[in-house]
Amino acid sequence: MEQVDIPLFVQKLSKATSAKIGQDYFDSLVAFLGEALGKQYIFIGELVNNATAIRTKSVFAQGRLAENLTYDLVDTPCENVLGKHTCVYRHGVQNLFPKDFLLQQMGVDSYIGAPLFTSSGLPFGLIVILDTKPIVDDSFIQVCLELVVARISAEYERHSIVERLAEQEKRFRDLVGCSSDFIWEVNENLEYTFSTSTLDGILGYAPEDMLGKTPFDFMPKAERERVRNVFEPLWKNREPFSELENINFHKDGSPVYIETSAVPIFDSDNRFKGYRGLDRDITERKKKEIDLRLAATVLDTASEAVMVTDINNLIIKVNAAFTRITGYSQDEAMGRTPSLLKSGHHGADFYEEMRHSLQQNSKWEGEIWNRKKNGEVYPEWLTISLMTGRQGDPEGYVCLFSDISKRKKDEKKIQYQANYDALTGLANRHLLFERFSDALNLAERQSQNVSLFFIDLDRFKQVNDSLGHSFGDQLIKDAATRLQNCIRKTDTAARLGGDEFAIICSGISDISQTEAVLSHILTVLSEPYWIKGQKIVLSASIGVTVFPDDGLSIEDLLRNADSAMYRAKENGRNTYQFFTEEMHLESVQRLQMGNALRKAVENEEFVLNYQPIINSSTSAVVGCEALIRWHSPELGLVNPDDFIALAEEMGMISPIGQWVLEEACSQMSLLAQELPADFFVSVNVSSYQFQNENMCLVVSDVLKKTELSPSMLALEITESLMMNDDYSIISQLDDLKNMGVSISIDDFGTGYSSLSYLHKFPISTLKIDRSFIQDIVTNESRVPLVDAIISMSQSLGLKVIAEGIEEEAQAELLLQKKCDLFQGYLFGKPMDINDFFRLLNLRVKMELDR
Repeated sequence: MEQVDIPLFVQKLSKATSAKIGQDYFDSLVAFLGEALGKQYIFIGELVNNATAIRTKSVFAQGRLAENLTYDLVDTPCENVLGKHTCVYRHGVQNLFPKDFLLQQMGVDSYIGAPLFTSSGLPFGLIVILDTKPIVDDSFIQVCLELVVARISAEYERHSIVERLAEQEKRFRDLVGCSSDFIWEVNENLEYTFSTSTLDGILGYAPEDMLGKTPFDFMPKAERERVRNVFEPLWKNREPFSELENINFHKDGSPVYIETSAVPIFDSDNRFKGYRGLDRDITERKKKEIDLRLAATVLDTASEAVMVTDINNLIIKVNAAFTRITGYSQDEAMGRTPSLLKSGHHGADFYEEMRHSLQQNSKWEGEIWNRKKNGEVYPEWLTISLMTGRQGDPEGYVCLFSDISKRKKDEKKIQYQANYDALTGLANRHLLFERFSDALNLAERQSQNVSLFFIDLDRFKQVNDSLGHSFGDQLIKDAATRLQNCIRKTDTAARLGGDEFAIICSGISDISQTEAVLSHILTVLSEPYWIKGQKIVLSASIGVTVFPDDGLSIEDLLRNADSAMYRAKENGRNTYQFFTEEMHLESVQRLQMGNALRKAVENEEFVLNYQPIINSSTSAVVGCEALIRWHSPELGLVNPDDFIALAEEMGMISPIGQWVLEEACSQMSLLAQELPADFFVSVNVSSYQFQNENMCLVVSDVLKKTELSPSMLALEITESLMMNDDYSIISQLDDLKNMGVSISIDDFGTGYSSLSYLHKFPISTLKIDRSFIQDIVTNESRVPLVDAIISMSQSLGLKVIAEGIEEEAQAELLLQKKCDLFQGYLFGKPMDINDFFRLLNLRVKMELDR
């Protein structure tokens, strides 16, 4: 093509490339030049690697577009072109650049290259035309190159800008996609025009759901007004704002706390177009702030003292209760160690065990004696917990403690009253049983004997009736003192009630020694008593039974000793009697009852009676206790006291207990719909059932079978069960409470009434034993104990039932003590199910009449 054809060339070039941009332009240009000039290779390249190499942007090779490549500039003709001028090598270019292996591979003989510059004059690349034959029209080719280099440069810059913008947009979208924040734009009407909201985002809406709506559309009404008042002056003044807290509704209706920051948008003419901003979910932070405020409030108002130390054991925080209990102010305690409270009552081993527990379990809990600022030493219940950071690193310790002086005093008082006779100070029946059990266990291990003496003062009733109760009480006290002085420290003397006493003697194997002790007791008790100036002479009758000769169980031995004591009275009093085979008749009778009891289970000879339980404040019947009765064809009507213990001993209590539970639930279910919502039936459960069955499964099956609500069932357990630390029993009680069944302690005060055990069990109700109620009006010593039980129950959040109420005076006194529930003959004797429902109807009518 000659020079005169240049207009035609321009026309064809324009047609081939004028409508192209970017990469399309580069590809179209090299293809056109290759075909129009008839050359083998044409490429456009850009500088890379700090201007040490060329990377092609478009390559035409042997009649078609080829893949791009990158090559070094050193020892190539392109090195002479870049940033300089057009270079022409008409032929023999391989000889001029022997190290350019690319030229050799392509078989290139001729080369023309023109540099490319940016609009600011900086070199950025080149366009190269190569051929396997010599070039003869190099002048024309240079003119052609001059026609396109400006367009190439302009298109390259434009394309680079587009690529950078695309990259920036991608980076922006990637950042937005990675952010949990909600980015938005609103127009001058506060309507969303852009939103990054997602279905799993802050508000749960898709972007299209947000468009056209305003931020206020997602706020509660009260919050909307509050935020408008805050935002209005900012909007009027077109001011940016940050960390504006507001509440929005999530799509699911839940509240979301949001922190909003935004800047105003203006166009090129400085016209206000709206706001661009970001919403951040601060719900968790707000919850933590609320929790922190709550924690601070709890800390300041807690009755327990709180002391926080750093990892160096220096005190960094205390609360008001700490000051109230210890006497040290916060300023006095800060920066000091907890040793400022040290009393000196504990040795190094105590604190070493504490440190070991903290190291192993990150916690220590127990009783400790500390000293107040005024020098007073007091007991406290202390809990120390390790405080860790986010990475689990130790940061310090949190110590909670309370002054348990009063509690220990009350516990000691209750424990004493529960274990010792109030009049004489001797062990009571409960402690006697406990000591007797321990003595029998020890004797069995060591193959020793244990003797039990049952002592009854002869003709005491006549003295008491004739001279008065205060006279009789003093006589009992004097007799108790004499008995206590007759025994060894290892023996136990107990008062069983009235004028009955018992003594446990262990380790006396020679019967002559036992008889010597008995003779001494009789001699001491028969010596004259001087009371209020009067001389009284009494004697005593003693029954004796020996383990293991006369029996192996506590119950058998006690029964045998009682029988022997009555035989001693029959023999003229002021003597002792050992249990003999002639007294075996009672054991035979027990055997007969046991056989009858087995038949009773098989023949379903049992029935249930119900005794009402009354709300002390309203006098309404709010529950009942299910009480088993046995109608034996052989023995007649047998009360539970006469056969329950035997059933437990014979291992028959489980089927009997199962029947009672099913029958009570079934009968209550009959009229459950007509009973008050808070009505309950109370069923006694033996400790044997908990030890030998899974009571949670048993109760669950019965409730499901009878369709009775768990809230209508209360299980009564004995205090003896609380002495058992068996995890399975505690777990059963926890499961029953979680099921909705209430747990009540029956006959509270006669057993192991220890606060240290009460808090371990999920108990809702305490039943004060009838023995405390019967003489509560006449015996002032009973009042403090009952008062302590009620006060203790209230502090533990427990309800109290007083059973055995037979007199109005008893009820009035218990009502003054704020006892919750009443049970006893005063309100109704145990009755069958029909009479009980009639009682309920009668009560309802009486309440309506009021």
